[in-house]
Amino acid sequence: MPPRSATAPDPADASRAASLADVAALAGVSAGTVSRALTRPDMLSEATRTRVLAAAERLGYVANGAARALAMRRSFTVGAIVPRFGRSSFPTMVQALEATLATEGYTLLLSAPERTRGHDPALLRALLERGVDAVALLGADQPPAVFAALAAHRRPFVMMWEEHSAEGPCVGFDEAAAGAQLVAHLAGLGHRRIGILSGSTVDNERAQRRLRGLTAAIARHGLQLHHAAVVETETGFAQGFAAMQELLARRTPVTAVVCANDYLAGGALSALAQAGVAVPAQLSVASFNDNDFAAFTHPPLTTVHLPIEEIGAQAGRVLLAALRGDAPPDNPLLPATLVVRASTGPVPG
Repeated sequence: MPPRSATAPDPADASRAASLADVAALAGVSAGTVSRALTRPDMLSEATRTRVLAAAERLGYVANGAARALAMRRSFTVGAIVPRFGRSSFPTMVQALEATLATEGYTLLLSAPERTRGHDPALLRALLERGVDAVALLGADQPPAVFAALAAHRRPFVMMWEEHSAEGPCVGFDEAAAGAQLVAHLAGLGHRRIGILSGSTVDNERAQRRLRGLTAAIARHGLQLHHAAVVETETGFAQGFAAMQELLARRTPVTAVVCANDYLAGGALSALAQAGVAVPAQLSVASFNDNDFAAFTHPPLTTVHLPIEEIGAQAGRVLLAALRGDAPPDNPLLPATLVVRASTGPVPG
């Protein structure tokens, strides 16, 4: 290992950007060692790696990503298209996807349009123009142009929050089974008349599947679901509040309400409290997702724990395997489990 250079650059000199050679001089190693420390750290001892990284940090060194991408014919970026990113559980999924990709040096480039633009092929085109190596999509309900572009550019991809698709690999859970667990719980408590606060099913395959799964499970148990007891809305606390107010105004004689997600349920609980309706003594409320706040609503929410974080992590593993040229990992449907809390109880009287 060469001795530390006497001409190592002064870290205080901000007149020019630090180069790889500058880092090597300061750390007392070769330029090749610096390159390996930044791209293949497993090839070096911990002491050498630590010294190089400390020198890079001290100099504020930033690798030339464009040159690296040109040399390796890879950008080390992965694109993701996740419509309606805010006011949903998708941030947890995306964070897990990003963390998994980062373990092998990939950066996530996220496109998070409004849901109305979620199927615009221009979104994928913009990611491909930026040279992403792979793509994660939300769901399989994509325009044919999306799959055609991925095939033409030979980009591996995965569809998140999807059970199965002939187009390619999917990572998701059994939506019908998740709804069946919740309906069986309510039926076991004696409930026979069920209301639903659904997400908007317009151009939303996930909301459509959830509503279909719930209605099928309600029918199997011989329960009643009147059309007036179903309210569709967008996701959010305010939307859940307004939807429950609308359901109460219809005076439909339900004893339990299933909300499509915890955000709607949180708003619904607030509307019921304002209306003086005791939960669960007068009306039971149940939901999906098991977001962090679900255990801290009043009362705490009975909800189906969905594998949101696991979907992101598994999607990352699928893409990394494809980028390495490895066989895809086993990818069974992820489990969804019912979490019973105090928002559901026996049917009143």
